[in-house]
Amino acid sequence: MTTPPSPTRRIAAVAGPVALGALGVFLSLFAAVAVDAQPRTPGRVAAVFPPWWSPAQIIGAAGSAGDIAGAGGASFIVILRGDPSDLSQRARDAGALMLLDPALAGACAKPAASEPSS
Repeated sequence: MTTPPSPTRRIAAVAGPVALGALGVFLSLFAAVAVDAQPRTPGRVAAVFPPWWSPAQIIGAAGSAGDIAGAGGASFIVILRGDPSDLSQRARDAGALMLLDPALAGACAKPAASEPSS
């Protein structure tokens, strides 16, 4: 005679596959958004730096990659301008985790005071 599984074991048997499926959906959506948000103008990008970096680290890294054209709504997002042939690579080399189109960054794309807004 076998004993029925405990309620905790039954929940765990269902929760694992559900969590794995939800993670798969989340990662798929993230990948789709990231592909669609790629910079359309290679000379102007929104660089997303590690959120755990200090503001001084972020500004230093961004300044080494290109001209800072604006600040993001989050302190770790910086709008950069520079030579279209190497701005993206320089931003990645400086530590940017992701590069986005500033126009698609929404509230993250606040122009600097010296740059006219469109």
